[in-house]
Amino acid sequence: MRCKPTILVSENKTVFQAAYLENKWENYFNIEVLDINKNYDKLSTVVVSDWPSFENKTNVNECILVDKGFRHIIDHCWDSWDSTLDNSADFTLRPRDFIRINESIWYSHLGYDKLKLTSNTNRDFLLLMNGESLERTRLYNRLNPILKDNIYSYVKYGIPLQNAQDKEFEQEGEWQRYIDPSWYNSTRFSIVVESVESIFRRDSDDINVSEKTLKPCAFKHPSIIWGQAGTLLWQKRQGFETFDHCIDETYDTIKDENLRFEKIIEQINLCIADKSIFIDPITQQKLEHNYNYFYNQEIVSTLFKEQIVDPLLEFIES
Repeated sequence: MRCKPTILVSENKTVFQAAYLENKWENYFNIEVLDINKNYDKLSTVVVSDWPSFENKTNVNECILVDKGFRHIIDHCWDSWDSTLDNSADFTLRPRDFIRINESIWYSHLGYDKLKLTSNTNRDFLLLMNGESLERTRLYNRLNPILKDNIYSYVKYGIPLQNAQDKEFEQEGEWQRYIDPSWYNSTRFSIVVESVESIFRRDSDDINVSEKTLKPCAFKHPSIIWGQAGTLLWQKRQGFETFDHCIDETYDTIKDENLRFEKIIEQINLCIADKSIFIDPITQQKLEHNYNYFYNQEIVSTLFKEQIVDPLLEFIES
């Protein structure tokens, strides 16, 4: 049996140290916190910089080892849609479907696949917003007259979670992945506001889709998504179902941001006015499919190996 390669990282900066991924990495690699005074085998050892440290030139210890002849990898798993750092080091790890892989493993680690999700709705929608942006403020102001009867937040705008209980805010850590199933059980659908709303990229592979789009899949919730054009197309490419059988999802094809926004508002208002939307059998089938597909660890493990492990091993062993 061949020896496992060693991956050197700075403490708590890369995906290689995420607690929920430990049992994945240990099957293939030795992960060590780098020590510039220690001797390593250059043939079987690589050094990894997380992409923000690389871009900001704060990866000082990593660069010391690179100057000694160790091969350098950029961890660009987060924001893997962004290709700007490709070819900036010996290898850039940028798995196409990282967000889908990561969220499934993380949510399972948190036990969310064991939650009791039983719809008992008394409100129309769930709207969770953290960071402040012009697009989010625009949506907040437009929906303001109907927010009071729903579950919503806009944390950085000074609006903590309303009409439900939240975990105490943390800048980092698991706060962003904290979920109370009652948020989903008591609301009919999610209004998802993605991270990059105003940029339309012609290449759908460059669309910035975050965990926000995947959360409804993980908690059996229909959704209307205010994001880049092509976000629903990305979701379908992943293997998830959307809800074009009962709402007009052509908003996803509209490149003009203002026109797309108005179409989304139109669909939100229609869903509020017509309580029969999202209770049909086809919707229920799609919700079950999305839930089971999201948590399917066989599929996720295959993606993890094909898009992350295999490229790393191929590079290290080349």
